[in-house]
Amino acid sequence: MRLRMLIAGLVLLALALAAVALLVGPAGIGWAQVVDGIDSSEARILWQLRLPRILMALLAGAGLAVSGALMQTFFRNPLAEPYITGVSAGGALGAVVIAALGLSGVILTGLGALLGGLAITAALYLFALRSRTRSTLAVLLLGLALGTFCGAVVWYLLLRLGPGGTDQAITWLLGRVTTVGYTEVWFLLPATLIGLALALYYTPDLDVLLLGEEKAASLGVNLLAARRGILGAAALLATVSVAFCGVIAFVGLIVPHIVRTLTGALHARLLPLCALGGGVLVLAVDLVSRTVDPPREIPLTIITSLLGAPFFIAVLLRSREVAV
Repeated sequence: MRLRMLIAGLVLLALALAAVALLVGPAGIGWAQVVDGIDSSEARILWQLRLPRILMALLAGAGLAVSGALMQTFFRNPLAEPYITGVSAGGALGAVVIAALGLSGVILTGLGALLGGLAITAALYLFALRSRTRSTLAVLLLGLALGTFCGAVVWYLLLRLGPGGTDQAITWLLGRVTTVGYTEVWFLLPATLIGLALALYYTPDLDVLLLGEEKAASLGVNLLAARRGILGAAALLATVSVAFCGVIAFVGLIVPHIVRTLTGALHARLLPLCALGGGVLVLAVDLVSRTVDPPREIPLTIITSLLGAPFFIAVLLRSREVAV
């Protein structure tokens, strides 16, 4: 009953935020105008600019939140999430390398982001395998170092592209969900759904991994296949979000912890609620970014970092898992 209430509440909240976001903007389109009828220019603003933006926010938030939940279980580290582990920065670097090579297109950009994110994920995975006796904080520190390095390379490459490089760097490294039309939505949607389906497929293995890998192996879990599948899903969800929305920080940290507090650690409940909660969070943050200082838009990571940094500190202080 509680699970159904939470799902219903998040769905209603998402719909309410979407309705508000559809009408917020400098064009000043209200519900009365929508009911009475809108002209072609107003219709384009609503259905070709604002609605795709809402869908991008929902999809990116869902992917980032579920990716964070998967990483926290896999690395047994409550602070793991795409931004902190450097996976998001690796995805941004892969996408920017495609642009720096003079290539273009949604598919190539997405592929570059996926390869960049997978490279960082593979580095973390190999390091974790060789560091089982060390603190899990070591994996986190490696991710932070790799993320900083990737961010620096992104800045360098984009500044070489010309006067607009700084603006592009801000877009890639600080996040946005602006889009025109549905081209990016149609690529982000199936990739996110595949990642979510893969994550849900591994929910039994994720639950057993909470007991430790030795216990999981004794219960018949194929650790090699589970590791690849779980990390593959986490990397896919994070990097496709980065490919189309840039780096959005801390969504994968905030949402899983709140959901676990409400529903517990069982992944069959955790992952769907993370998807809904992540979408709601990014949609709300995007709405705030458009309304706080109009006509300027605040990059999303500025807002999520203001929320996520104190959240990170709180989790760090109460966690025994990251003690050195």
